[in-house]
Amino acid sequence: MKADSIWGKKMAMVVVDPQRKFSLPVPDWKDRMESAVEAINRFAGIFRSHGAPVIFVGFVGPSHCGYEGDDGDEWLPGLAVEDSDIIVLKEHMNCFKETDLEKILADNGIDSILFAGMLTEFCVITTYFGAGERGISPYLGKDATIPYNQEGNKAAEVICSVVSADVLERFLSGEQPEPVWPFEEGHHRGQPEGMSL
Repeated sequence: MKADSIWGKKMAMVVVDPQRKFSLPVPDWKDRMESAVEAINRFAGIFRSHGAPVIFVGFVGPSHCGYEGDDGDEWLPGLAVEDSDIIVLKEHMNCFKETDLEKILADNGIDSILFAGMLTEFCVITTYFGAGERGISPYLGKDATIPYNQEGNKAAEVICSVVSADVLERFLSGEQPEPVWPFEEGHHRGQPEGMSL
């Protein structure tokens, strides 16, 4: 769902597995990839301009996509990765599992994340919900994820909070009004009506 505001005080960008080895043998792959890389670069540029962390996560090991090139561990063509960016390596679907990602976020005071990368329905979504389990507000960058299924991004936008570059810019520049949670005062965030803790 489209989010008009971001919950949190400090946000980082986490780009999940943007590696050549996850390329798919489908006719529209180039279009899916190039448009997402353009959006990833746009979001990353906004984060860097505000001094906010940009973290690239790379998967160690073979992919399930059948990619046979010897450049599989390289970043996607056109992806802008800067020396100031943080690199995290992982061996599992969830970027938090057996990595130092959670410590890096805590050390930087991060309480919300904008996710980008691939593949939407697998590592991106798994880590999105993993962030929520850790008390970190998760968001997807609009058009900055690459789906396995052609309709995967549409499905993700139904169940996840998605923000545009404009909303991100407003948040990082401190121009976002204080978000208002739609429940009555005294209710825990996300707590259904009538339920007590």
